[in-house]
Amino acid sequence: MAAGDSFFLREKIKNVLSMGIQKLLIDMDSVPYIDSTGVGFLVSSHTSITQDGGHLKLLKVKPKILEVLKLMNLLKIFEIFEDEDTAMKSFSDGKAAVAAPKKKKPLKAVKETE
Repeated sequence: MAAGDSFFLREKIKNVLSMGIQKLLIDMDSVPYIDSTGVGFLVSSHTSITQDGGHLKLLKVKPKILEVLKLMNLLKIFEIFEDEDTAMKSFSDGKAAVAAPKKKKPLKAVKETE
C-alpha cells in the first residue's frame, strides 16, 4: 500500500465513520506491499477508530506485509484474519464495514443497529 492507495482508503474510511460505523475490516488481499505511508495510515486509522470505541481489523494480509508489521512490533495491535466470515464473526454482533485499498473493490458498509 503506497501513498495513493492510502489516500483512497483514507477517504473510504472517513465516509464509513461519518455513517456512524465503528467496526471496520480492511481487506488487504490486493495489497502486495506496504510502505511507511501505508503503515502510518493503518496505525493512525486504528488509533482513531479505537479512541472512538470502535474496532479495526485486517483481512488477508500478505506474508511480506506481515513481516513488516512484525518488524515494527505492530502485530500486537492488529487482529488479522484469513477468512472474511471468521473476521466478521469476531465483531460482537457480526457486523462491520469492509474496505479494500484498490478502487476496483467497492466499499461494503453495514449500518449497525442499536
